[in-house]
Amino acid sequence: MASLLFCLLLLPAPSGLPGTAALPLVRAIDLDAAALTADPSPVAADTLALVVECSREAFYKLSERGAVLAAGRLLPGANALRFTRPGLAAISQSLFLVLDLLEQDAPAQKFLRLRVKVAGRSETGPGEAKGLSGSFRLDMYHGGRLFGYRKKSMAELLKLKTGPVIAVPDPGLSGAAGRTPAAGQSVSVLGLGMALAKYLAGKKAEKRMKAFNAESQKRSLALTITRQGADGQERKIPVEIELHVE
Repeated sequence: MASLLFCLLLLPAPSGLPGTAALPLVRAIDLDAAALTADPSPVAADTLALVVECSREAFYKLSERGAVLAAGRLLPGANALRFTRPGLAAISQSLFLVLDLLEQDAPAQKFLRLRVKVAGRSETGPGEAKGLSGSFRLDMYHGGRLFGYRKKSMAELLKLKTGPVIAVPDPGLSGAAGRTPAAGQSVSVLGLGMALAKYLAGKKAEKRMKAFNAESQKRSLALTITRQGADGQERKIPVEIELHVE
């Protein structure tokens, strides 16, 4: 009996169980959001950065309508793929790319649809707002009674900055309702506990939002590139890139 068990241990392990499928060669194809947001200048030079995650080694060729944009070898894990496509960030357009894969004489394909949206107008330069003058006043009412107002200049309006509200004394308030709390007045422990709980909940929601945004940027990304205009001045141009993989 012992010799039989020993012979069974020496037998080669089965290659796979019936009904189990092998891992897909390409697990994911995403925009390299970290690289693109850290340095958007490659996009301005019509170069795009992708991340291709593979489970096994394979050769690849990325092409558009027969024109080869990139080729090489993909290794197991995350692979940085960079390719230059003339006119990528010149105008708003949709691109259809084909990723051909070859693994041990077994070909496969992935289809990439890119949507590039380039803003038609650049950001307003600081020198273009010098001619603005004048000011405005924003009155705030509650129940038909003026309780505060803000004064801003037109130049400050473009910066979208807010300032303190100048309170209007209300003659209807008197006694304890109209007095300012004393500086040494004690603070409720329950209020502190509620404030702390609100703060922790806000931090948790902020962490989740950051994780969601990081995941979303893999397929849709907004960045700003710098281009030199016909007058020789540099302008900021917003660009949006969306990636769909089939």
